[in-house]
Amino acid sequence: MKKFKIPAIIFAVVFVASATALYLYVQKDLGEKTGVKVDAPEWVNKNGSSGKLAVSDKVAKSGDSIKIGKKNATEPASQKDDIKIAENKTAASTANKTGQSPVEKVVDKIKDTIITEVFLDNLAQYIADNYHPAGSLPYKAQKGFSSASFKGINMHFGLNLRGLMPNAENLINARESIWSYLLTPGKLAALSKSETGQLLDLIEEKGILAERKFAEGDSFTLRELSREQRAEMFRSSSQPLRHVAAVLKAVADNPDLLQALDSYIKAEKRVDSANGIFQLDLDNSRKIKSESAKSKAAHSGKILKDAITIREKIKTGITQKIKSYCAGECDKPDDSFYIAQWIFRRVHTDEKRLKAITAGSEALNHIADEMVERAEAIEKSM
Repeated sequence: MKKFKIPAIIFAVVFVASATALYLYVQKDLGEKTGVKVDAPEWVNKNGSSGKLAVSDKVAKSGDSIKIGKKNATEPASQKDDIKIAENKTAASTANKTGQSPVEKVVDKIKDTIITEVFLDNLAQYIADNYHPAGSLPYKAQKGFSSASFKGINMHFGLNLRGLMPNAENLINARESIWSYLLTPGKLAALSKSETGQLLDLIEEKGILAERKFAEGDSFTLRELSREQRAEMFRSSSQPLRHVAAVLKAVADNPDLLQALDSYIKAEKRVDSANGIFQLDLDNSRKIKSESAKSKAAHSGKILKDAITIREKIKTGITQKIKSYCAGECDKPDDSFYIAQWIFRRVHTDEKRLKAITAGSEALNHIADEMVERAEAIEKSM
């Protein structure tokens, strides 16, 4: 044992000395390099249409985002994050006094929030993705346009809420909860004022990072959006908003349209019923092959045809009424009718919700105006 004891002691002393030296060296090295600037990932400084500014530097901030004369409004995002962290720490200490943990408070806050930043980010991505510059694939349009629509947004977020967080057990209840929240008097107006600036900033950043395909011979090339195209993106995206706003106002201002929509729903049910009877009689006529069976099928077929004719006349009357009232804004009859049906299903005869629809029209026009102003801001920065 004595033979191995002395080497073991020597090894232990050397090991401790080496570890201590390594620790002191690392501490010294870190202390010297604390101020070294670490480069951001390449995509953060992605070249846009005008040079090598960081993405955030190329965003033309909205009026909601810039408050003249206030020191806090000009603070960089990192300082704002530090302030938020400090506020969270203060909230945490208060929570400890009241017996509620910070995590529990955050969970409660999320439960009370339906419109989240994730939703705004997804909405901005949808709007940016639906902008098609002139000549871009697959449309090769002569002029840039937006393919965004009320139905498109409803389908995009209806099946997967994508950042909308209602407190509900299933999708149907979730949708009802969302619209109950949004159609609360004053809610849409408040949201349009508080969230529009952030939404437009997100749309512009999506536009800076966006690429579009353009035909080049038998293949295609990817190009980033120029400043002119990003300005056009905002202008063209404002047009679907004005269209929806015009339809909302047309229905809200004309109660007879709601009555006509009620008649359409009833006519649609009669078509479904008549079609069921016709299909049954048609199957029987093919099986029995008698004159009476054929005559019965022909009669039920005529009833179905008449029911369809009545339904379509009601639909035509509704779309014509909306188009004449909108004075040129409603140039897509099918989309207008879809919006009108959507309003009827959620309003019926509820006066408070009908007023909320009017407020929704005003909110959409407000957002459209802000989009045009953002386009002008981008053009001025060129």
